[in-house]
Amino acid sequence: DYDAVRAELVHLLDNPSWDDGSLAPILIRLAWHSSGTYDAATQTGGSNGAGMRFRDGTEAADPENAGLDYARAFLEPVKNKFARTTLSYSDLWILASYVALQHTGGPVLEFTPGRIDHVDESYWHDQGMTYGRLPAAEKYLCPHLEGVATASGLDETGKVVGWQGLCTHVRNQVFYRMGFDDREIVALLCGGHVYGRCH
Repeated sequence: DYDAVRAELVHLLDNPSWDDGSLAPILIRLAWHSSGTYDAATQTGGSNGAGMRFRDGTEAADPENAGLDYARAFLEPVKNKFARTTLSYSDLWILASYVALQHTGGPVLEFTPGRIDHVDESYWHDQGMTYGRLPAAEKYLCPHLEGVATASGLDETGKVVGWQGLCTHVRNQVFYRMGFDDREIVALLCGGHVYGRCH
């Protein structure tokens, strides 16, 4: 009964003790990061599996997933309440983001269940997946560039040194790999970070 799960999630969302009082942004981020490993060419990664729940595993250890342990912890009581159902972690994380979007004034999204959780971390190696499929926010940027030592990290035009490499990484190595076009990339990056206040 996904309506019952939705209702439980709505009760969870408004939380005065969390950040600005809403769990919506972090739950949307959890869903995106669980989906962001998808590779359209190999059909690997993506929202199936809920691999981040393996505490010291490859996905949980990815620095781009920092802080998402809080989102997973907030959802654990919901998972436990519906433990006797077929609700997977993978479905719960995606459904939580749908409910978060709706609760904060966004559209009602039709939910399609059926995601299956991985039983352990072996899927990562069995599918030939590699680390670093999520966008690395500072990849190729100074001072992370080897051999670049500038006091400000800016070039003569005021742009961050290495910005071209970051753009290539985000566009070609991450989002094109997932099957996004440029318009979808802008919508996801800008819309998602505005939702989470990009702090």
